[in-house]
Amino acid sequence: MSSQFWAANLLGMVTLFAPAFWLFLRTIAPVEEQLQERKLYLACGGGAIFGTIAEVLMLLGGFSLRSPTVGYASLMIVAPALVMLVLWLGLRLRTFRDARYAGYYAAGFGLFFGAAHEFWKLLVLEAGQPDGVLPFPGGLLDAWFGLAATVLLGGMALWLMPALQRDSGVRTAARLALLYLALGFLRISAIERSEPAIDAATALAFAAGAAALYQQGAARLPA
Repeated sequence: MSSQFWAANLLGMVTLFAPAFWLFLRTIAPVEEQLQERKLYLACGGGAIFGTIAEVLMLLGGFSLRSPTVGYASLMIVAPALVMLVLWLGLRLRTFRDARYAGYYAAGFGLFFGAAHEFWKLLVLEAGQPDGVLPFPGGLLDAWFGLAATVLLGGMALWLMPALQRDSGVRTAARLALLYLALGFLRISAIERSEPAIDAATALAFAAGAAALYQQGAARLPA
């Protein structure tokens, strides 16, 4: 609790990693006994590593910062392409792609990819505050969008893995990047126009899109 990042750490664990872990357990429940423990660890750990890499690249490129001339355009346009590229590269690893239950491993990879990616966003947000404390209740809205983005990236991994196995991963990744772009516009709208009605509408729409994508991807998993 003495660390200046304790609030973002606590919020990230409670609203990102814990729900990601719970959702992953629910997803793999039908075939849990058939999955390899080693690959489960690799999928979740690898997802967290690649999600961190994606956020580091965003920070190094300055794409998360607001520009005086174009606002958050770089974040809205570059983020989908960069995130999908890193997610695509991670899922292409033969450890997961050639496995019998590749889709289930992809779910863990995508969920923990999203949790790590959004977790670092919360830490950076808190570090950028004048008093080093997450704003309230704005910090909760950021955590909500982070959770929705975690579910969204988990759903994208569920759709991307079968495409990679059919050698059509690039086409599917491009379509998913466009979806990420559209939903990202809602998130940027909430950032730029801080009004309760807009915040609520965009947060619910983003979460609904993420949940629908994940549910449809999970429904296509082999039993």
